[in-house]
Amino acid sequence: MAREYFRALTRCAVVVTGAEHQVSEDSVMTAPAATPLSLRIRAAGEVPGDTVDSAGNLILSTQTVAALSAIAVPLDVKARTPVVRQGDEAEFVFLIRSGVIKAEHQLEDGRTQIVAFHWPGDLFGLADHDLYLNSADALTDCDLIRFSRPALKALFLTEPGLQGDFLVEAIAHLRLSQRHLLLVTHQRVAKRLAGFLIECSQKPECYDTQTGVLSLIMDRTDIAAYLNTTVESVSRMIGALEERKLITRVDARHVRLDLPGLKALLTR
Repeated sequence: MAREYFRALTRCAVVVTGAEHQVSEDSVMTAPAATPLSLRIRAAGEVPGDTVDSAGNLILSTQTVAALSAIAVPLDVKARTPVVRQGDEAEFVFLIRSGVIKAEHQLEDGRTQIVAFHWPGDLFGLADHDLYLNSADALTDCDLIRFSRPALKALFLTEPGLQGDFLVEAIAHLRLSQRHLLLVTHQRVAKRLAGFLIECSQKPECYDTQTGVLSLIMDRTDIAAYLNTTVESVSRMIGALEERKLITRVDARHVRLDLPGLKALLTR
């Protein structure tokens, strides 16, 4: 995959937290108290078990939630609306409360690669040299929380543990992006698609564990861009998986998964 994207990924994790800049005590502003929001930050990295709840979210103290709420700006974003653009000044970090965001990166040759789908509890807004590394668009209607970077940097002075949490999250997403780019470069399309379906099955927002039915929030164009292939190849592979009884189409946007069979395909 594109070399410039790998180079940028190795730098962006620290930039997310603002740790590359020193913020003086004089710059700390006391924001007026806000009504504490319901904030759920998914633990994407390796964190101690006593800091994560049963749903896999970071356990935040009442004080931390209140401090974050004081600098939080809730946003309702309609589906297919741009949130940030690659190369723009990175003024904000975003947290998803509901909905799905797709992150895409324009390569040197002009092609666009979807590098991630962000789900509720995810943070997004990776920056490189104070510029957004990726574009981000709302795939569905989204309920977002926006934090300004200067306000976060000031908050980190009084909540150093929170800075550690954000850094762990950033590094975890960095590793996931690197792993994804390696997989779509080296795996056969059938395995890429199987891996994608398994990945989606881990999201309660689109997978019903009782029926085994997956709701495909993304269209085939987005799936193809994420798997670094063509729409035609995705359609052929869906047909091939269906012939092998690994998936069963319920309708255009719903498929029933044979998860053991899909996982077995990945090991072959």
